[in-house]
Amino acid sequence: MDVPSVFTLLKVGIGPSSSHTMGPFFAAWDFRGLVAAHGVTGGRLRVILLGSLAATGRGHLTDAAVAAGLSGHEFDRAATSLPEALAAVRAAGEIGIAGHRFVFQPDEDIVFDGSDRDLPHPNTLRFELLGEDGRVLLAEEYRSLGGGAVAGGTFGEGADWKKGQFTMSQVLAVCREEGTDLVGFVRENERRLGLGNEEVAARLAALWTAMVDSISRGVSTRGVLPGRLHLARRAPGMYEALQERTEAQHVLSREMDYASTYAIAVAEENAAGGRVVTAPTCGAAGVVPAVLRVLQEAVGVPDERIHDALLVAGLIGLAVATNASIAGAEVGCQGEVGTASAMAAAAACCLLGGDPEAQVDRAAETALEHYLGLTCDPVYGLVQIPCIERNAAAAVAALHAASLALLCRGEDRITFDTAVAALAETGRDMDRKYKETARGGIASLFEREAGDRQGTESG
Repeated sequence: MDVPSVFTLLKVGIGPSSSHTMGPFFAAWDFRGLVAAHGVTGGRLRVILLGSLAATGRGHLTDAAVAAGLSGHEFDRAATSLPEALAAVRAAGEIGIAGHRFVFQPDEDIVFDGSDRDLPHPNTLRFELLGEDGRVLLAEEYRSLGGGAVAGGTFGEGADWKKGQFTMSQVLAVCREEGTDLVGFVRENERRLGLGNEEVAARLAALWTAMVDSISRGVSTRGVLPGRLHLARRAPGMYEALQERTEAQHVLSREMDYASTYAIAVAEENAAGGRVVTAPTCGAAGVVPAVLRVLQEAVGVPDERIHDALLVAGLIGLAVATNASIAGAEVGCQGEVGTASAMAAAAACCLLGGDPEAQVDRAAETALEHYLGLTCDPVYGLVQIPCIERNAAAAVAALHAASLALLCRGEDRITFDTAVAALAETGRDMDRKYKETARGGIASLFEREAGDRQGTESG
């Protein structure tokens, strides 16, 4: 059994997409290093986006991400946003690498190749350095695997979790044999991987701080999200309405309403290109922090116990990433929001004292099984509709799954491992148009109806 570090999955990043924004940025940064090492003193840079990256790249800021990465932009939104970095490169028409200037005009040199071809991964992109005669002097192909992980170039096969081989059944067996719980198992695994207690504590604290900050910004920032939808932020208004409600006005419990609001707050931050934590991806980043924040406020648990719950959430996410996929372009939204709901359910159940085998595993399975088959169909390729509200629904589903697991003490007929295997099989069988292409489901119907409305208005 080979269990990767939970920190290969849980990490701070920027939106709107871990696979379409973060991954391409890291690939571009890597190719920049290869160009510098190649020793060429000039030429032209070109980027070819393929598969899902070509279909939804503009809405996911993929073009801005690769321009920023190639130009040496630091992956920190506090300095310069990705759109600002793209604008600067567009104005300059060139990029400096290792003291040399290379022609790069994003509108011409970033190619969205939507041709139907067999690819090693639906999120594939190719970087080229061309000589003055147009010959390819250096080329490298990358794959964005989901969660910000990349394969190709100096990354090799990419994410450590792609090399891991473990199931939750195996983990639970070890817990029984060694008389430990899931938190103890993960902490021991991190020690085995070379991370001491202090380093683990520091990383968990940073992750939780980033999650709480994303909620705080989301419930206080007003305005309109970027992109063609011109979607207004709703979280601040929802949060204010919750403060004013009386008990008689609640259909659901206050905790469920707050979970929805917090999840939308983070998802809107992500859609705006803000700083979030991949849990397991940017597109599903609102679920885990919403659930844990609500429980912290309701039950009054200290940060240290929240950190323990994050370890359990990370383990559940790794089980999906290792045995199936967390990339919407590979298996649909079941791999993103479905996994996030399972992570949050397991974390919540653990936080509320659930037994690892009879209840935590069951909570994760219950949450995941009801998202099997969920398509990834972002309207206009933006991580907004239906993505933002899916975060809210998944947070509520996670709390419900944890509650069911705690109430039903008997063994479940379906294990979490079985649900993960079903996710992988369903993802393989799912039509490509439902896997982050904006060509099926809500995305295609919305565009069709919008076209019909426009035609009627023009007529």
